[in-house]
Amino acid sequence: MKDNKEPTYSVGLDIGNSKVCAVAGKLDPGGKITILDYAETVYDADYEAMSKGAAKNKGNVTDAIERVLQELSQKTNLEIVLTNTNFSSEKISLKSIKQDLTNDGNKFVVKNYELDELSQNLKKQLKRDNSKETLHVMPTDFFIDESKVGKYPKGATGNKLTCIFNAINVDKGKVEEHMQTFDAVSYEMVEGSKETLNVHIDQLVYNGVADALSSITIEDKQAGILLVNIGSQLTEITIYKDFGLRYSRVIGIGSEAIIKDIAQAFNVTEAQAERLMRASGEKRSKDIEINEVLEIEGKNGLPTRQFLQKAVAIVIESRLKEIAALIASDVIESGYARLLANGIMLAGGIARLGLTKMTFQKTFSPLAIRIADGTVNIDINTKLELAHPKYTTAIGTMLASIKPADERMPLGQTAPVKRRMSLGFFSSLPLVNKLRDIFDDPELKRAYGE
Repeated sequence: MKDNKEPTYSVGLDIGNSKVCAVAGKLDPGGKITILDYAETVYDADYEAMSKGAAKNKGNVTDAIERVLQELSQKTNLEIVLTNTNFSSEKISLKSIKQDLTNDGNKFVVKNYELDELSQNLKKQLKRDNSKETLHVMPTDFFIDESKVGKYPKGATGNKLTCIFNAINVDKGKVEEHMQTFDAVSYEMVEGSKETLNVHIDQLVYNGVADALSSITIEDKQAGILLVNIGSQLTEITIYKDFGLRYSRVIGIGSEAIIKDIAQAFNVTEAQAERLMRASGEKRSKDIEINEVLEIEGKNGLPTRQFLQKAVAIVIESRLKEIAALIASDVIESGYARLLANGIMLAGGIARLGLTKMTFQKTFSPLAIRIADGTVNIDINTKLELAHPKYTTAIGTMLASIKPADERMPLGQTAPVKRRMSLGFFSSLPLVNKLRDIFDDPELKRAYGE
């Protein structure tokens, strides 16, 4: 492998249903990961934007992406032309696949080359399915000559290496629809200049994998953990046990449902409802006095309105209980409910609300409940606000280029084929596709380095 003495830079872009956030980081030659800076913005509220992972107004979404990348480029002085971006959909599914590797009957020592070849063979097999897109191939268990490997397969000796993978799949049309958002993304490095940079996607990272990359450790993965990201409109549920990703599902409900409930119950705008949610989301309704009130100042001559905080808390609790119950049902169905020694980790914008943690504690007792910190796998970070659980996906998406999604595999082997600049018409030519396969060949990488 060639000696790389230069830092590796990476940018992660979280295109959420309520906002866009980008994070830039680097991996130095010594293996330390540093967050350089971040930028975020909300969509123009006068137009539709994203709905459950799909762009409803491409122009609004693209404008937000361009604003964020321009700001981040100016903050870091990086020319951002490649970025990883997140992906989530209710159509996400897992498929368990067994893959074997032998050496013509001869014994061999498992090295990165063999692990690389194992995953590459599986990816080629999965590419034949024209209806599904594979976002990741996540290993669960490794075997040498049918004997299970305790932790790391590298260094083991035998005649046959076997791995059971969980392939994270989604309908190909959903991915193509998501990719179209990037057809015309460009930004001015210096505002007002005529020089623009076109941006392309490097890796498409599933939210559940991104959240795990940023916020859980290999010890969590070994002991067993449920990672829950309650987003604006989607909630990702991901379970790790014995080092491997065992289960993941996306349900179509999030914090926006709470805001809509409050808006409807008290006849206020969604912006006012969010303020009420934040102000009333720290205490259980039974702990709030009946006469405690919240005020929203009127604008344009309208009077100030008062609301009973206890009533608002009841509305929040009702929806949170529903979300927690849906997740609990999924966890029971997964078969891992009693195997989560490290409990539950909550991510997302409302993870820090007191009512969120209390609701999950009651639903999942006696499991421990923790709040995610997306900087736990970062060595150097001066942006302390990024420890907020709403940033886990953005940070994890950035980490996808510089940290393995599964510590037992070489970097990049759980990721899909890279999505670099399109070749347009030429991409469909057999010769071009043959060249791509040649340069992805593990033997070539082994001989000449990546």
